[in-house]
Amino acid sequence: MLKKYSFLLLIFVLAIFLRFWQLGDIPPGVHTDEADTGYSAYSILKTGLDPHGNFNLLALSDNNTGGTHPPLYTYLLLPLVKFFGLNIFVERMPSAILGSLTVLLIFFLVTKLFRSNTLANLTTFLFAVNPWAIHISRQGLLEAESLFFVMFGIVLFLYSDKKKYLLIFSAISFGLSLYAYDAPKIFLPPFLLLLFYFCRLTLFKIKKIFIAFILIFSLFYISVLQLTFVQGDIADYNRSSIFNDVAQNVDSERFQTNAPLWLSSIFHNKLSVSLKRLETSYASVFSLNWLFVNGSGNLQHAVGRHGQFFLFELPFFFIGTYLVFKKNPKIGIFLLGWMLIGALPGGLTNGNYAYRSIHMLPIPIVFSSVGVVWLWELLSKKKTLQRAAAKLLLIGIMGIYISSYLVTYFFDYPVYASEPWNKEQNDVIRFATEEKDKYKTIFIDGGEPWAIEYAFFNKIDPHVYQDAYRNIKTFNGKEVIHIDNIYFGIFQLEYVSTPSAFFPKNSMFITNANNFPKMPYIKSFKDPGKVRDIFKVFEVR
Repeated sequence: MLKKYSFLLLIFVLAIFLRFWQLGDIPPGVHTDEADTGYSAYSILKTGLDPHGNFNLLALSDNNTGGTHPPLYTYLLLPLVKFFGLNIFVERMPSAILGSLTVLLIFFLVTKLFRSNTLANLTTFLFAVNPWAIHISRQGLLEAESLFFVMFGIVLFLYSDKKKYLLIFSAISFGLSLYAYDAPKIFLPPFLLLLFYFCRLTLFKIKKIFIAFILIFSLFYISVLQLTFVQGDIADYNRSSIFNDVAQNVDSERFQTNAPLWLSSIFHNKLSVSLKRLETSYASVFSLNWLFVNGSGNLQHAVGRHGQFFLFELPFFFIGTYLVFKKNPKIGIFLLGWMLIGALPGGLTNGNYAYRSIHMLPIPIVFSSVGVVWLWELLSKKKTLQRAAAKLLLIGIMGIYISSYLVTYFFDYPVYASEPWNKEQNDVIRFATEEKDKYKTIFIDGGEPWAIEYAFFNKIDPHVYQDAYRNIKTFNGKEVIHIDNIYFGIFQLEYVSTPSAFFPKNSMFITNANNFPKMPYIKSFKDPGKVRDIFKVFEVR
Protein backbone atom coordinates (compact mmCIF):
# COMPACT_ATOMS: atom_id res chain seq x y z
CA MET A 1 0.00 0.00 0.00
CA LEU A 2 2.77 2.45 0.99
CA LYS A 3 4.74 1.62 -2.16
CA LYS A 4 1.65 2.15 -4.32
CA TYR A 5 1.05 5.63 -2.93
CA SER A 6 4.66 6.71 -2.27
CA PHE A 7 4.83 8.91 -5.39
CA LEU A 8 1.43 10.36 -4.59
CA LEU A 9 2.62 11.28 -1.10
CA LEU A 10 5.68 13.08 -2.51
CA ILE A 11 3.53 14.93 -5.06
CA PHE A 12 1.08 15.92 -2.34
CA VAL A 13 3.90 17.31 -0.18
CA LEU A 14 5.13 19.29 -3.20
CA ALA A 15 1.61 20.59 -3.85
CA ILE A 16 1.27 21.73 -0.23
CA PHE A 17 4.64 23.50 -0.40
CA LEU A 18 3.78 25.31 -3.64
CA ARG A 19 0.45 26.46 -2.22
CA PHE A 20 1.56 27.51 1.27
CA TRP A 21 5.09 28.87 0.85
CA GLN A 22 5.00 32.66 1.40
CA LEU A 23 1.22 32.55 1.13
CA GLY A 24 0.86 35.81 3.02
CA ASP A 25 3.28 37.63 0.68
CA ILE A 26 2.55 36.14 -2.74
CA PRO A 27 0.35 37.36 -4.40
CA PRO A 28 2.01 40.61 -3.36
CA GLY A 29 -0.91 42.57 -1.91
CA VAL A 30 -4.37 42.16 -0.49
CA HIS A 31 -7.04 42.51 -3.15
CA THR A 32 -10.26 44.25 -2.16
CA ASP A 33 -12.23 41.03 -2.71
CA GLU A 34 -9.95 39.23 -0.27
CA ALA A 35 -10.26 41.99 2.31
CA ASP A 36 -14.02 41.96 1.86
CA THR A 37 -14.31 38.19 2.34
CA GLY A 38 -11.94 38.13 5.30
CA TYR A 39 -13.55 41.06 7.08
CA SER A 40 -17.02 39.62 6.42
CA ALA A 41 -15.97 36.47 8.28
CA TYR A 42 -14.55 38.60 11.09
CA SER A 43 -17.77 40.63 11.27
CA ILE A 44 -20.03 37.55 11.35
CA LEU A 45 -17.82 36.01 14.01
CA LYS A 46 -18.02 39.10 16.22
CA THR A 47 -21.58 40.30 15.60
CA GLY A 48 -23.50 37.65 13.65
CA LEU A 49 -23.94 40.20 10.84
CA ASP A 50 -21.94 41.12 7.75
CA PRO A 51 -20.15 44.51 7.54
CA HIS A 52 -23.32 46.14 6.20
CA GLY A 53 -25.26 44.99 9.25
CA ASN A 54 -27.23 42.38 7.30
CA PHE A 55 -27.22 38.60 7.22
CA ASN A 56 -28.50 36.34 4.49
CA LEU A 57 -27.42 32.75 5.12
CA LEU A 58 -27.17 31.92 1.41
CA ALA A 59 -25.79 35.15 -0.09
CA LEU A 60 -23.52 37.64 1.67
CA SER A 61 -23.12 41.32 0.83
CA ASP A 62 -20.25 42.14 -1.52
CA ASN A 63 -18.75 45.41 -0.33
CA ASN A 64 -16.69 45.77 -3.50
CA THR A 65 -19.44 45.48 -6.12
CA GLY A 66 -22.51 46.41 -4.11
CA GLY A 67 -24.10 43.06 -4.93
CA THR A 68 -23.73 39.76 -3.12
CA HIS A 69 -21.48 36.73 -3.37
CA PRO A 70 -21.77 33.01 -2.55
CA PRO A 71 -21.12 32.51 1.17
CA LEU A 72 -19.28 29.20 1.54
CA TYR A 73 -15.73 30.59 1.54
CA THR A 74 -16.66 33.05 4.27
CA TYR A 75 -18.09 30.24 6.40
CA LEU A 76 -14.93 28.16 5.93
CA LEU A 77 -12.97 31.15 7.21
CA LEU A 78 -14.91 31.43 10.48
CA PRO A 79 -13.00 28.80 12.51
CA LEU A 80 -9.67 29.88 11.04
CA VAL A 81 -10.23 33.54 11.94
CA LYS A 82 -11.48 32.44 15.36
CA PHE A 83 -8.31 30.52 16.21
CA PHE A 84 -5.61 32.29 14.18
CA GLY A 85 -6.89 35.85 13.89
CA LEU A 86 -7.57 38.06 10.87
CA ASN A 87 -4.70 38.39 8.41
CA ILE A 88 -4.09 37.66 4.75
CA PHE A 89 -2.35 34.32 5.34
CA VAL A 90 -5.39 33.06 7.23
CA GLU A 91 -7.75 34.56 4.64
CA ARG A 92 -6.03 32.56 1.88
CA MET A 93 -5.79 29.31 3.85
CA PRO A 94 -9.08 27.72 2.67
CA SER A 95 -7.99 28.07 -0.96
CA ALA A 96 -4.56 26.61 -0.22
CA ILE A 97 -5.99 23.71 1.78
CA LEU A 98 -8.70 22.81 -0.73
CA GLY A 99 -6.35 23.41 -3.66
CA SER A 100 -3.93 20.89 -2.14
CA LEU A 101 -6.70 18.35 -1.55
CA THR A 102 -7.85 18.72 -5.16
CA VAL A 103 -4.47 17.30 -6.18
CA LEU A 104 -5.43 14.05 -4.43
CA LEU A 105 -8.81 14.02 -6.16
CA ILE A 106 -7.09 14.18 -9.55
CA PHE A 107 -5.19 11.01 -8.69
CA PHE A 108 -8.32 9.09 -7.75
CA LEU A 109 -10.20 10.40 -10.80
CA VAL A 110 -7.54 9.20 -13.25
CA THR A 111 -7.07 5.90 -11.40
CA LYS A 112 -10.79 5.21 -11.71
CA LEU A 113 -11.02 6.12 -15.39
CA PHE A 114 -7.79 4.58 -16.72
CA ARG A 115 -6.69 1.96 -14.15
CA SER A 116 -3.09 3.17 -14.54
CA ASN A 117 -0.99 4.18 -11.56
CA THR A 118 1.69 5.65 -13.82
CA LEU A 119 -0.78 7.86 -15.65
CA ALA A 120 -2.45 8.86 -12.38
CA ASN A 121 0.87 9.90 -10.83
CA LEU A 122 1.94 11.93 -13.86
CA THR A 123 -1.44 13.68 -14.15
CA THR A 124 -1.37 14.45 -10.43
CA PHE A 125 2.15 15.87 -10.70
CA LEU A 126 1.28 18.08 -13.67
CA PHE A 127 -1.81 19.31 -11.83
CA ALA A 128 0.25 20.01 -8.68
CA VAL A 129 2.61 22.30 -10.62
CA ASN A 130 0.03 23.68 -13.08
CA PRO A 131 0.05 27.52 -13.28
CA TRP A 132 -3.74 27.80 -13.26
CA ALA A 133 -4.16 25.42 -10.31
CA ILE A 134 -1.43 27.09 -8.25
CA HIS A 135 -2.75 30.56 -8.98
CA ILE A 136 -6.30 29.97 -7.78
CA SER A 137 -5.02 28.07 -4.72
CA ARG A 138 -2.98 31.02 -3.46
CA GLN A 139 -5.63 33.72 -3.41
CA GLY A 140 -8.42 34.16 -0.90
CA LEU A 141 -11.17 34.03 -3.49
CA LEU A 142 -13.81 31.50 -4.49
CA GLU A 143 -12.45 29.44 -7.38
CA ALA A 144 -10.30 26.84 -5.60
CA GLU A 145 -13.10 25.80 -3.25
CA SER A 146 -15.52 25.62 -6.18
CA LEU A 147 -13.20 23.30 -8.11
CA PHE A 148 -12.65 21.15 -5.02
CA PHE A 149 -16.33 20.55 -4.30
CA VAL A 150 -17.14 19.83 -7.95
CA MET A 151 -14.19 17.44 -8.24
CA PHE A 152 -15.08 15.77 -4.94
CA GLY A 153 -18.62 15.28 -6.18
CA ILE A 154 -17.38 13.73 -9.44
CA VAL A 155 -14.96 11.35 -7.71
CA LEU A 156 -17.60 10.23 -5.21
CA PHE A 157 -20.09 9.71 -8.05
CA LEU A 158 -17.66 7.56 -10.05
CA TYR A 159 -16.73 5.43 -7.03
CA SER A 160 -20.38 4.87 -6.10
CA ASP A 161 -20.38 1.80 -8.35
CA LYS A 162 -18.65 -0.01 -5.48
CA LYS A 163 -20.20 1.84 -2.54
CA LYS A 164 -23.57 3.19 -3.58
CA TYR A 165 -24.02 5.40 -0.49
CA LEU A 166 -21.24 7.64 -1.88
CA LEU A 167 -23.87 8.97 -4.30
CA ILE A 168 -25.55 10.81 -1.41
CA PHE A 169 -22.31 12.53 -0.42
CA SER A 170 -21.69 13.33 -4.09
CA ALA A 171 -25.02 15.18 -4.28
CA ILE A 172 -24.14 17.16 -1.15
CA SER A 173 -20.71 18.07 -2.54
CA PHE A 174 -22.21 19.23 -5.84
CA GLY A 175 -24.82 21.18 -3.88
CA LEU A 176 -22.18 22.91 -1.76
CA SER A 177 -20.30 23.95 -4.90
CA LEU A 178 -23.33 26.06 -5.85
CA TYR A 179 -22.67 28.15 -2.73
CA ALA A 180 -18.95 28.30 -3.39
CA TYR A 181 -18.93 30.19 -6.71
CA ASP A 182 -21.28 31.16 -9.52
CA ALA A 183 -19.70 29.03 -12.28
CA PRO A 184 -21.18 25.68 -11.08
CA LYS A 185 -24.68 27.10 -11.53
CA ILE A 186 -24.07 27.07 -15.27
CA PHE A 187 -21.66 24.14 -15.42
CA LEU A 188 -23.42 21.49 -13.35
CA PRO A 189 -26.83 21.01 -15.07
CA PRO A 190 -25.41 19.99 -18.48
CA PHE A 191 -22.41 18.27 -16.92
CA LEU A 192 -24.55 16.10 -14.65
CA LEU A 193 -26.53 14.94 -17.68
CA LEU A 194 -23.23 13.92 -19.26
CA LEU A 195 -22.16 12.19 -16.04
CA PHE A 196 -25.48 10.33 -15.82
CA TYR A 197 -25.07 9.09 -19.38
CA PHE A 198 -21.48 8.03 -18.74
CA CYS A 199 -22.49 6.05 -15.62
CA ARG A 200 -25.91 4.93 -16.87
CA LEU A 201 -25.27 1.19 -16.48
CA THR A 202 -24.34 1.64 -12.83
CA LEU A 203 -27.23 3.99 -12.13
CA PHE A 204 -29.77 1.47 -13.42
CA LYS A 205 -28.62 -0.88 -10.65
CA ILE A 206 -28.99 1.69 -7.85
CA LYS A 207 -32.18 3.50 -8.87
CA LYS A 208 -33.35 4.36 -5.35
CA ILE A 209 -30.04 5.94 -4.35
CA PHE A 210 -29.92 7.76 -7.69
CA ILE A 211 -33.40 9.20 -7.09
CA ALA A 212 -32.17 10.38 -3.68
CA PHE A 213 -29.20 12.03 -5.45
CA ILE A 214 -31.57 13.86 -7.80
CA LEU A 215 -33.77 15.06 -4.93
CA ILE A 216 -30.87 16.28 -2.78
CA PHE A 217 -29.16 18.15 -5.60
CA SER A 218 -32.48 19.59 -6.78
CA LEU A 219 -33.11 21.08 -3.34
CA PHE A 220 -29.74 22.83 -3.48
CA TYR A 221 -30.29 24.03 -7.04
CA ILE A 222 -33.84 25.28 -6.49
CA SER A 223 -32.67 27.40 -3.57
CA VAL A 224 -29.96 28.86 -5.81
CA LEU A 225 -32.47 29.61 -8.56
CA GLN A 226 -34.66 31.38 -6.03
CA LEU A 227 -31.75 33.58 -4.97
CA THR A 228 -30.62 34.29 -8.50
CA PHE A 229 -33.86 34.83 -10.37
CA VAL A 230 -36.51 35.53 -7.74
CA GLN A 231 -34.70 37.50 -5.05
CA GLY A 232 -31.99 38.66 -7.46
CA ASP A 233 -29.42 38.49 -4.68
CA ILE A 234 -26.44 36.98 -6.50
CA ALA A 235 -25.72 39.45 -9.28
CA ASP A 236 -22.32 38.41 -10.64
CA TYR A 237 -23.60 37.05 -13.94
CA ASN A 238 -26.19 39.80 -14.26
CA ARG A 239 -23.36 42.34 -14.16
CA SER A 240 -21.01 40.48 -16.48
CA SER A 241 -23.28 38.71 -18.98
CA ILE A 242 -22.32 39.01 -22.64
CA PHE A 243 -26.01 39.66 -23.40
CA ASN A 244 -26.30 42.82 -21.28
CA ASP A 245 -26.43 45.47 -24.04
CA VAL A 246 -27.67 43.41 -26.98
CA ALA A 247 -30.46 45.88 -27.82
CA GLN A 248 -27.99 48.76 -28.26
CA ASN A 249 -25.82 46.56 -30.47
CA VAL A 250 -28.81 45.69 -32.67
CA ASP A 251 -29.66 49.38 -33.10
CA SER A 252 -26.05 50.13 -34.04
CA GLU A 253 -25.93 47.36 -36.66
CA ARG A 254 -29.23 48.45 -38.22
CA PHE A 255 -28.01 52.02 -38.41
CA GLN A 256 -24.78 51.03 -40.18
CA THR A 257 -26.29 49.42 -43.28
CA ASN A 258 -27.83 50.34 -46.63
CA ALA A 259 -30.19 47.35 -46.56
CA PRO A 260 -33.96 47.98 -46.38
CA LEU A 261 -35.48 47.70 -42.92
CA TRP A 262 -37.16 44.33 -43.55
CA LEU A 263 -33.85 42.78 -44.70
CA SER A 264 -31.86 44.40 -41.92
CA SER A 265 -34.35 43.04 -39.37
CA ILE A 266 -33.68 39.50 -40.59
CA PHE A 267 -29.90 39.70 -40.25
CA HIS A 268 -29.59 42.26 -37.44
CA ASN A 269 -31.71 41.27 -34.47
CA LYS A 270 -31.32 40.22 -30.84
CA LEU A 271 -30.98 36.55 -31.73
CA SER A 272 -28.27 37.07 -34.36
CA VAL A 273 -26.28 39.45 -32.16
CA SER A 274 -26.59 37.15 -29.14
CA LEU A 275 -25.45 34.10 -31.11
CA LYS A 276 -22.49 36.00 -32.55
CA ARG A 277 -21.44 37.16 -29.10
CA LEU A 278 -21.79 33.67 -27.69
CA GLU A 279 -19.73 31.99 -30.39
CA THR A 280 -17.04 34.69 -30.19
CA SER A 281 -16.82 34.61 -26.41
CA TYR A 282 -16.96 30.81 -26.18
CA ALA A 283 -14.30 30.36 -28.86
CA SER A 284 -12.05 32.81 -27.01
CA VAL A 285 -11.90 30.44 -24.05
CA PHE A 286 -10.10 27.94 -26.32
CA SER A 287 -7.53 30.43 -27.59
CA LEU A 288 -4.19 28.60 -27.72
CA ASN A 289 -2.44 31.83 -26.81
CA TRP A 290 -4.54 32.10 -23.65
CA LEU A 291 -4.32 28.43 -22.74
CA PHE A 292 -0.68 27.65 -23.53
CA VAL A 293 1.35 30.82 -24.20
CA ASN A 294 0.50 34.05 -22.38
CA GLY A 295 -2.52 33.26 -20.24
CA SER A 296 -4.89 35.97 -19.04
CA GLY A 297 -3.99 39.59 -19.66
CA ASN A 298 -5.35 40.44 -16.22
CA LEU A 299 -2.49 39.96 -13.77
CA GLN A 300 -4.86 39.34 -10.92
CA HIS A 301 -6.24 36.32 -12.77
CA ALA A 302 -2.97 34.78 -13.99
CA VAL A 303 0.79 35.18 -13.88
CA GLY A 304 0.77 36.69 -17.38
CA ARG A 305 4.07 35.48 -18.83
CA HIS A 306 2.94 31.86 -19.04
CA GLY A 307 -0.21 30.15 -20.24
CA GLN A 308 -2.80 28.47 -18.08
CA PHE A 309 -0.99 25.26 -19.06
CA PHE A 310 2.65 24.65 -20.01
CA LEU A 311 3.51 25.02 -23.69
CA PHE A 312 5.18 21.60 -23.76
CA GLU A 313 1.76 20.10 -22.98
CA LEU A 314 0.24 21.39 -26.24
CA PRO A 315 1.40 18.63 -28.63
CA PHE A 316 0.77 15.99 -25.98
CA PHE A 317 -2.76 17.35 -25.51
CA PHE A 318 -3.65 16.54 -29.13
CA ILE A 319 -1.82 13.21 -29.05
CA GLY A 320 -3.50 12.23 -25.80
CA THR A 321 -6.95 13.24 -27.01
CA TYR A 322 -6.52 11.06 -30.09
CA LEU A 323 -5.27 8.10 -28.05
CA VAL A 324 -8.10 8.27 -25.51
CA PHE A 325 -10.73 8.34 -28.26
CA LYS A 326 -8.96 5.49 -30.06
CA LYS A 327 -8.67 3.21 -27.01
CA ASN A 328 -11.86 4.11 -25.15
CA PRO A 329 -14.30 6.41 -27.00
CA LYS A 330 -16.67 6.42 -24.03
CA ILE A 331 -14.06 7.99 -21.75
CA GLY A 332 -12.97 10.30 -24.57
CA ILE A 333 -16.50 11.62 -25.06
CA PHE A 334 -16.91 12.07 -21.32
CA LEU A 335 -13.67 14.03 -20.88
CA LEU A 336 -14.07 16.16 -24.01
CA GLY A 337 -17.68 16.90 -23.08
CA TRP A 338 -16.51 17.87 -19.59
CA MET A 339 -14.00 20.31 -21.06
CA LEU A 340 -16.51 21.85 -23.49
CA ILE A 341 -19.13 22.27 -20.76
CA GLY A 342 -16.51 23.62 -18.36
CA ALA A 343 -15.85 26.49 -20.76
CA LEU A 344 -19.52 27.55 -20.79
CA PRO A 345 -19.45 29.88 -17.74
CA GLY A 346 -16.49 31.73 -19.26
CA GLY A 347 -18.15 31.83 -22.66
CA LEU A 348 -21.35 33.36 -21.29
CA THR A 349 -19.60 36.20 -19.46
CA ASN A 350 -17.22 39.00 -20.30
CA GLY A 351 -13.52 38.26 -20.33
CA ASN A 352 -12.89 36.59 -16.97
CA TYR A 353 -12.13 33.17 -18.44
CA ALA A 354 -9.44 32.23 -15.92
CA TYR A 355 -11.95 32.23 -13.09
CA ARG A 356 -15.27 31.26 -14.62
CA SER A 357 -13.92 28.46 -16.82
CA ILE A 358 -12.13 26.83 -13.91
CA HIS A 359 -14.01 23.53 -14.16
CA MET A 360 -12.37 22.67 -17.48
CA LEU A 361 -8.93 22.84 -15.82
CA PRO A 362 -8.30 19.11 -15.15
CA ILE A 363 -9.10 17.85 -18.64
CA PRO A 364 -6.24 19.26 -20.76
CA ILE A 365 -3.85 17.94 -18.10
CA VAL A 366 -5.39 14.46 -18.33
CA PHE A 367 -5.14 14.40 -22.13
CA SER A 368 -1.57 15.78 -22.05
CA SER A 369 -0.53 13.16 -19.51
CA VAL A 370 -1.87 10.38 -21.74
CA GLY A 371 0.31 11.76 -24.54
CA VAL A 372 3.41 11.96 -22.35
CA VAL A 373 2.96 8.39 -21.07
CA TRP A 374 2.53 7.17 -24.66
CA LEU A 375 5.80 8.83 -25.72
CA TRP A 376 7.60 7.53 -22.63
CA GLU A 377 6.51 3.97 -23.38
CA LEU A 378 7.48 4.40 -27.03
CA LEU A 379 10.95 5.59 -26.03
CA SER A 380 11.30 2.61 -23.69
CA LYS A 381 11.38 0.36 -26.76
CA LYS A 382 14.45 2.12 -28.19
CA LYS A 383 18.05 1.05 -27.70
CA THR A 384 19.60 1.86 -24.34
CA LEU A 385 21.57 4.95 -25.36
CA GLN A 386 18.80 6.38 -27.52
CA ARG A 387 16.23 5.65 -24.82
CA ALA A 388 18.25 7.39 -22.11
CA ALA A 389 19.03 10.43 -24.26
CA ALA A 390 15.43 10.88 -25.42
CA LYS A 391 13.99 10.47 -21.94
CA LEU A 392 16.50 12.93 -20.48
CA LEU A 393 15.57 15.41 -23.22
CA LEU A 394 11.86 15.03 -22.41
CA ILE A 395 12.46 15.44 -18.69
CA GLY A 396 14.74 18.41 -19.37
CA ILE A 397 12.15 20.21 -21.51
CA MET A 398 9.44 19.66 -18.92
CA GLY A 399 11.79 20.76 -16.14
CA ILE A 400 12.74 23.98 -17.94
CA TYR A 401 9.11 25.02 -18.45
CA ILE A 402 8.07 24.14 -14.91
CA SER A 403 11.06 25.80 -13.22
CA SER A 404 10.67 28.88 -15.44
CA TYR A 405 7.08 29.27 -14.29
CA LEU A 406 7.93 28.76 -10.62
CA VAL A 407 10.71 31.36 -10.76
CA THR A 408 8.36 33.77 -12.54
CA TYR A 409 5.58 33.25 -10.01
CA PHE A 410 7.58 33.37 -6.79
CA PHE A 411 10.24 35.94 -7.71
CA ASP A 412 9.05 38.08 -10.66
CA TYR A 413 5.27 38.16 -10.28
CA PRO A 414 5.30 39.82 -6.82
CA VAL A 415 7.04 42.81 -8.45
CA TYR A 416 5.32 43.32 -11.79
CA ALA A 417 1.84 42.37 -10.51
CA SER A 418 1.85 44.63 -7.45
CA GLU A 419 -0.72 47.09 -8.86
CA PRO A 420 -3.40 44.53 -9.82
CA TRP A 421 -3.05 43.11 -6.31
CA ASN A 422 -3.40 46.53 -4.65
CA LYS A 423 0.02 46.46 -2.98
CA GLU A 424 0.46 50.22 -3.34
CA GLN A 425 -3.11 50.75 -2.15
CA ASN A 426 -2.34 48.56 0.87
CA ASP A 427 0.75 50.70 1.53
CA VAL A 428 -1.42 53.81 1.47
CA ILE A 429 -3.75 52.28 4.06
CA ARG A 430 -0.82 51.42 6.32
CA PHE A 431 0.61 54.92 5.90
CA ALA A 432 -2.72 56.54 6.76
CA THR A 433 -2.96 54.34 9.86
CA GLU A 434 0.49 55.46 11.01
CA GLU A 435 -0.18 59.14 10.34
CA LYS A 436 -3.79 59.52 11.49
CA ASP A 437 -2.94 60.83 14.96
CA LYS A 438 -0.97 63.73 13.44
CA TYR A 439 -4.02 65.22 11.71
CA LYS A 440 -7.51 66.19 12.71
CA THR A 441 -8.93 64.42 9.65
CA ILE A 442 -7.67 62.29 6.79
CA PHE A 443 -9.53 62.02 3.49
CA ILE A 444 -8.95 59.04 1.19
CA ASP A 445 -10.26 59.22 -2.35
CA GLY A 446 -11.65 55.77 -3.15
CA GLY A 447 -14.89 54.98 -1.35
CA GLU A 448 -15.96 51.76 0.31
CA PRO A 449 -13.34 49.41 -1.22
CA TRP A 450 -10.70 51.45 0.61
CA ALA A 451 -12.78 51.49 3.78
CA ILE A 452 -13.08 47.70 3.82
CA GLU A 453 -9.31 47.36 3.37
CA TYR A 454 -8.74 49.76 6.25
CA ALA A 455 -11.13 47.73 8.40
CA PHE A 456 -9.37 44.49 7.40
CA PHE A 457 -5.83 45.67 8.15
CA ASN A 458 -6.76 47.36 11.42
CA LYS A 459 -9.30 44.78 12.61
CA ILE A 460 -11.85 47.54 13.14
CA ASP A 461 -14.66 46.56 15.50
CA PRO A 462 -17.44 45.38 13.13
CA HIS A 463 -19.99 47.32 15.18
CA VAL A 464 -18.07 50.49 14.29
CA TYR A 465 -18.03 49.62 10.58
CA GLN A 466 -21.70 48.67 10.55
CA ASP A 467 -22.59 51.95 12.22
CA ALA A 468 -20.48 53.89 9.72
CA TYR A 469 -22.18 52.15 6.81
CA ARG A 470 -25.70 52.66 8.19
CA ASN A 471 -25.00 56.32 8.87
CA ILE A 472 -23.34 57.48 5.66
CA LYS A 473 -22.20 61.07 6.12
CA THR A 474 -21.66 63.80 3.55
CA PHE A 475 -18.71 66.13 3.17
CA ASN A 476 -19.06 69.04 0.76
CA GLY A 477 -21.87 67.17 -0.96
CA LYS A 478 -19.96 63.89 -1.28
CA GLU A 479 -21.01 60.72 0.53
CA VAL A 480 -18.31 59.39 2.84
CA ILE A 481 -17.78 56.48 5.22
CA HIS A 482 -16.34 57.81 8.46
CA ILE A 483 -14.15 55.48 10.55
CA ASP A 484 -11.88 56.84 13.28
CA ASN A 485 -10.80 60.23 11.91
CA ILE A 486 -10.63 58.98 8.31
CA TYR A 487 -13.21 59.77 5.63
CA PHE A 488 -13.46 57.42 2.65
CA GLY A 489 -15.28 58.83 -0.37
CA ILE A 490 -15.23 59.40 -4.12
CA PHE A 491 -14.56 63.10 -4.29
CA GLN A 492 -14.34 63.84 -8.06
CA LEU A 493 -12.09 66.89 -7.79
CA GLU A 494 -11.38 67.60 -11.45
CA TYR A 495 -12.88 71.09 -11.10
CA VAL A 496 -11.19 71.89 -7.77
CA SER A 497 -8.04 73.98 -8.11
CA THR A 498 -6.21 72.95 -4.92
CA PRO A 499 -6.80 70.54 -2.01
CA SER A 500 -7.08 73.51 0.36
CA ALA A 501 -10.05 74.79 -1.65
CA PHE A 502 -12.03 71.68 -0.75
CA PHE A 503 -10.61 70.17 2.44
CA PRO A 504 -10.32 71.76 5.91
CA LYS A 505 -7.11 72.82 7.63
CA ASN A 506 -5.02 70.31 9.54
CA SER A 507 -6.06 67.50 7.23
CA MET A 508 -4.34 65.05 4.90
CA PHE A 509 -5.73 64.03 1.53
CA ILE A 510 -4.70 60.90 -0.39
CA THR A 511 -5.74 60.49 -4.01
CA ASN A 512 -4.84 59.16 -7.43
CA ALA A 513 -1.60 60.69 -8.72
CA ASN A 514 -3.41 62.20 -11.72
CA ASN A 515 -5.22 64.69 -9.48
CA PHE A 516 -3.58 68.07 -8.80
CA PRO A 517 -0.55 67.33 -11.03
CA LYS A 518 1.07 70.73 -10.41
CA MET A 519 0.51 70.92 -6.66
CA PRO A 520 3.29 70.07 -4.18
CA TYR A 521 2.75 66.85 -2.23
CA ILE A 522 4.37 65.39 0.87
CA LYS A 523 4.62 61.77 -0.28
CA SER A 524 3.94 59.58 -3.28
CA PHE A 525 3.52 55.87 -3.80
CA LYS A 526 5.22 54.71 -6.99
CA ASP A 527 4.98 51.73 -9.29
CA PRO A 528 7.46 48.86 -8.73
CA GLY A 529 9.92 50.41 -11.18
CA LYS A 530 9.89 53.67 -9.20
CA VAL A 531 9.07 55.52 -12.42
CA ARG A 532 5.42 56.48 -12.13
CA ASP A 533 3.44 57.88 -9.23
CA ILE A 534 0.28 55.92 -8.44
CA PHE A 535 -0.99 57.79 -5.37
CA LYS A 536 -0.08 61.16 -3.87
CA VAL A 537 -0.47 62.54 -0.37
CA PHE A 538 -1.38 66.21 0.09
CA GLU A 539 -1.32 68.16 3.32
CA VAL A 540 -3.70 71.01 4.11
CA ARG A 541 -2.40 73.33 6.84
